[in-house]
Amino acid sequence: MFVFDRPFARLLGVASALVGAAGALGAQQKACEVNESRPTALGRASLAVMTATGAKTPEAQRKQLLNAMKQLQSIGDKTDNPAGKGFVYGKTLVLWASLPEIGLTAKRGAIGITENPEGMIDLAATLDSAFGVVEAAMPECIAETVKWRGQKPWVDMVNKAIERLNADDADSAAYAAQRAITLNPFAPYGFVVLANVRQRQQKTTEAFVLYRKSIDLAAKDTMYDDIRRQSLVYLGTLAVDSAEAATDAAGRKPYVDQARAAFEGILADKGAGESAANARQGLCRVAIVSGDTGSLRQTYKDPLENTAAYAYSDLMNAGVCMARAEMSSEAAKLFAGAYDKNPYHRDVLSNLSIVLLRENQHDRALPLASRLVTVEPNNAENLQLLVLSYAGIAQRARATRLAGNPPAAPATKTAGKAPATKARATKAAPAAPAAPAAPAAPATPRLSGAATDSLFRIEK
Repeated sequence: MFVFDRPFARLLGVASALVGAAGALGAQQKACEVNESRPTALGRASLAVMTATGAKTPEAQRKQLLNAMKQLQSIGDKTDNPAGKGFVYGKTLVLWASLPEIGLTAKRGAIGITENPEGMIDLAATLDSAFGVVEAAMPECIAETVKWRGQKPWVDMVNKAIERLNADDADSAAYAAQRAITLNPFAPYGFVVLANVRQRQQKTTEAFVLYRKSIDLAAKDTMYDDIRRQSLVYLGTLAVDSAEAATDAAGRKPYVDQARAAFEGILADKGAGESAANARQGLCRVAIVSGDTGSLRQTYKDPLENTAAYAYSDLMNAGVCMARAEMSSEAAKLFAGAYDKNPYHRDVLSNLSIVLLRENQHDRALPLASRLVTVEPNNAENLQLLVLSYAGIAQRARATRLAGNPPAAPATKTAGKAPATKARATKAAPAAPAAPAAPAAPATPRLSGAATDSLFRIEK
């Protein structure tokens, strides 16, 4: 009945073209100086591309792009300025691919190619090759090519990959992610989507490589901080899944180490935000699978010391962790803090009742179980908690009664006197294990026979 939210399988959407991603690969030591004016035809093509970028209508844009393609074809393959031609050609293809009627696959003639006009052209692969010439010859220009690679065609493809992934359409998500990577291999989004697909296909080796690639790329620019943290959560979760599936300690250790490093890296990040809660959940699983549950007191030190400072969901996740680690006392404290924030939520009523029953705090579990049955009357498991609460109280009352009133020894008759039994002091019931005080709840009356009667009524 414990509620445990696994890290979200949701990915960040790309809302805009990210045209300001100039720093995607960090500051460059050398300025990018691509010559876009030699030969003369290249200069004309570059001017046409610039004019197309600012065109007011689609018709005017297409006219300029056709002009650019005409000039580029006149240059031919043999040129002493391949980087310049590649840069202008790549930009031209990005603008063509941005037009709705063109997209990433089109007839060659539709974009002004005169040779084999009825043949098809893959604009994603072609512009990747064009920019690749520039990036190989002039690495200092990668930041400039990334600006163009990250335009509308790439944004649309990343969003499609995310949409298909969230719709559990793995094949379409993988195809879109691979196309996004072709368009822009310097951004992390395509890699993390493809890693998710490979993980779902149980291709864990590939998934690990792709998650790591996403993390490495995202680490190069702060604009990708959110996707970096998300990728770390995914990587750590995959690692701990693998550790739990391993059959021996030696096989678990590499995965445990990877998972711990990923989750601790998130917690060390001051801007972790929501990812911090996922990291703590991950470290909980790491602690359990590695047998180091004592470390959880440090992991959840702050929530344990000040439950009021944490959100309901954070306290619930922390409590579930402690409960799974069989640290019921700590779990009770965390669930109690969650109860203070939302005393009528079925999950906290259920989880707090369970850990109090584990701690033999039946009288404290009873009002919570009673409220749970009121909140969710049709759940048989809730009724079971109520039965266990009553049963525990009845059993304790019976044990106390028997301890204080053992069977009487045979009486010695004395003439003129009634039989007498030597009185014994009533022994107090053994103290229950120390546990944090349960939250305020309706007072429970002293129960002995009443608890037994209630139990019988419930069971009937």
